[in-house]
Amino acid sequence: MKKMNNILTKEDITRLSLHPDAETKSGTVQKIGVYYNDKNITEKGRQIAESIFRIVVRDVELKVREALSESLKNSKKIPHDIVKALINDEESVSLPFIKYYSDLSREDIISIIEAQNVNKQKAVAMRKNLSEDISHYIAEKCPEEVIGVLISNETARIQEKTYNLIVDRYPDSETIKRNMVYRSELPVSIIERIVNSLSEELQRRLIIMHNLPNDIASDIVEQVKEKATLKISEEYSSDKQIEELIHQLYTSNRLTSTLVVRSICMGDLKFFEYALVYLSNTPIIEVRKILFNTSMDFMIRNLLRKAYIPKTMFPAVFSALKVIKDIRFDYKKNDSKTFAHKVIERILSYGSAGEDLNEDDVNYLISKIS
Repeated sequence: MKKMNNILTKEDITRLSLHPDAETKSGTVQKIGVYYNDKNITEKGRQIAESIFRIVVRDVELKVREALSESLKNSKKIPHDIVKALINDEESVSLPFIKYYSDLSREDIISIIEAQNVNKQKAVAMRKNLSEDISHYIAEKCPEEVIGVLISNETARIQEKTYNLIVDRYPDSETIKRNMVYRSELPVSIIERIVNSLSEELQRRLIIMHNLPNDIASDIVEQVKEKATLKISEEYSSDKQIEELIHQLYTSNRLTSTLVVRSICMGDLKFFEYALVYLSNTPIIEVRKILFNTSMDFMIRNLLRKAYIPKTMFPAVFSALKVIKDIRFDYKKNDSKTFAHKVIERILSYGSAGEDLNEDDVNYLISKIS
């Protein structure tokens, strides 16, 4: 493309007004765009170019308006009426301009978000160096797919309160969680908040991509091991198989209290029973008699203490046992996730049953079940 050496003239405007074919007009627009972006452009030349742009934004040919958008997306300080015309045009015209034109005002950006065109919202979310307040506004107003684009934009500045808002709005979104995990920087408080709800794959990726505190990284690794262990237990049907598994875990110091509590909260009663046998040195017959004697909760507490189960986990155990009794749960025929959900529901209402549980206790218990 040849660079124009002379100032634009009225003849240029006249030439466009004669309505030549779209190809010719597009080429002319590109030529004028190059001239407009030249640092040596005169004030008179700028005025003439802008007059031409005002004609082109009303052109009936989409291709011509697309050429104008492409020519101006990297420009500076375009008159606002031209900017408004471009951002309100068809998506093929507006999206490149919205994404790349750096001098969009805050008011322009807000108006694009408020218009609720998802593709235009995405173009905003892709803009370089989004401010913290615009990122927060997107998190407040936009749908999940737009917020996913925002999180993937590494240049966007996102505050901790914005991440918390996103998690509050979409607590179960795998897409949102994945985008957060793959983001290069993530506040530790947000990592702590989402870690227990991540899939094993995303937990591993979290360790790889983020410089996690040792306690969080260790907790993730331990949870992955526990979940894998309980998957093995699911395949076993006989008492002998379960007892052999428990024996291996016990002798290798891997029969942890969190694993034991997780097992009962997933409905794996047999694993839980044999774990208590080994940890409390109590015969299996006695363990079963204690667990299902509804009038002797104090004996269950004593059994848990003998097994060195932390007191903070007692409500989870009692909730799980109550669910088992209520629904006559058969571990081999029921969905363990559904069972765990029922346990969580019961934990949330456990305070009315005589236990004083604060929010931290509840969050801790649920994290061991999730």
